[in-house]
Amino acid sequence: METSVNILGTDVDIISNDVFIRKVNDFLTNDKLQVIFFASAEILEWASGEEEYRKVIDMAELCLPGEEKSLFDTYHVETLKAGDIVVSCKSFGLLLENLKKQNRSVYIISETEKNVELLEQYCKKMQPELMIVGTSVCTQQTDGASVVNEINSHIPDILLVNLPVGEQEKWIMEHLALLNAKICIALGGVADLIMLPPEEYPAWVEKLHLKKLYRWIKKK
Repeated sequence: METSVNILGTDVDIISNDVFIRKVNDFLTNDKLQVIFFASAEILEWASGEEEYRKVIDMAELCLPGEEKSLFDTYHVETLKAGDIVVSCKSFGLLLENLKKQNRSVYIISETEKNVELLEQYCKKMQPELMIVGTSVCTQQTDGASVVNEINSHIPDILLVNLPVGEQEKWIMEHLALLNAKICIALGGVADLIMLPPEEYPAWVEKLHLKKLYRWIKKK
């Protein structure tokens, strides 16, 4: 499956996990750096009120749902899951597996040492043999040129960017033409969701397809 849906004015790609991995593999053989956003509900809400910000999101090659609640009003998420559709950033795990199999390299950027370390630990936990060639802490006060030079010295296949929503998109688009990588993946706004342990449900909830209601009740 491959289509898109307009959510709050932003086109979000609805694709199967197989198509997602196939596109990633195509990007890895392309000389042009491609951008993939895992869009959180926060990103979509922000884009709905800021035309320039929405244009930045639209420039990405793929804008994928980063969390299920961004799709609740449009699709039955459980139906999409049954069709093996990318409905959240949890598909990031499939990406890591694919990168490890191909011996591809990864570089991580985040706004604090702690966040860099947490994302690096998660990636290595998921795929212990994954090749992480470098990391950088990047804040609004950081010299962008020095970070770009550090990234380019490693020539990574994948650049993982986990910066605050707003700062992240601005940083990517300002430095896009200078980065020596194949794919830039924006995780800001969903990185914490990626690293959450899988949620377990009682058997009766699974059987009756009541996960959404069960989650809602638990939050009350």
